[in-house]
Amino acid sequence: MVTDTSTPAVSAGGPGGGGRDHVSAIRERLRAEILGGHLMPGSQISQARVAAEFGVSRGPVREAFRLLEREGLIEARVNHRARVTGLSVHELEHLYTLRVASESIALSASVPSFTSDELDELDELGEVLKRTHTESFDFDSWDVIHQRFHMLLLAHSGAKMLGTAAEWAAHTQRYRRVFAEEGRGLPPGAGEHAVLAGLCRDRDGGAAARLLALHLSRAALTLIAQMAPTYEPVLLRAGIRQVLGAESRP
Repeated sequence: MVTDTSTPAVSAGGPGGGGRDHVSAIRERLRAEILGGHLMPGSQISQARVAAEFGVSRGPVREAFRLLEREGLIEARVNHRARVTGLSVHELEHLYTLRVASESIALSASVPSFTSDELDELDELGEVLKRTHTESFDFDSWDVIHQRFHMLLLAHSGAKMLGTAAEWAAHTQRYRRVFAEEGRGLPPGAGEHAVLAGLCRDRDGGAAARLLALHLSRAALTLIAQMAPTYEPVLLRAGIRQVLGAESRP
């Protein structure tokens, strides 16, 4: 943990120094803590404290902060500090609109190429996600399985698509965590994972793509309604119509 109230951790690098390795390590550590919900919106991050934790000068920390700010995860503040940005219903809508459009296409392209081992893993993960009970729900454990399932769906869509999809999914993690930690337990559509796995096994790429679009849309609309009940997600609904057709509604 790297907030101002944390105890300095064991150094992640050698004393002094800098370089791209340090920049990457600092960025990835902070990014994981922000997206994982360990650094909450509004948390203050000090360059001096981060530099001390990693055993580096402030140069690599400044560069890591710059990259995180460009990604929209922090805002630069005075006195060499940064603040974790808040959750935005506009960002949430944009992220899920991109996911609905791109992941449905990527899944359709992947279905013909799934190996038997991949189909078996999809079945296993889908059953685990379906059996998760609200009363014993643990977000961190669930989300590891959940993200693995969704990335496996896109396994044959190409490295560029996989990398982009992983970035967008990671950014939506903050929003899913809020839903879970406010006592709401499972996000909607938990049982659909097993159905998706079955459609992949049947090599029905069209039906799988449509269900994935519906699955992501329901999650997005539920989160948006929780964050801003009066907000109308025009962009998301346009994306849904583009994928599912004018008559389809999640």
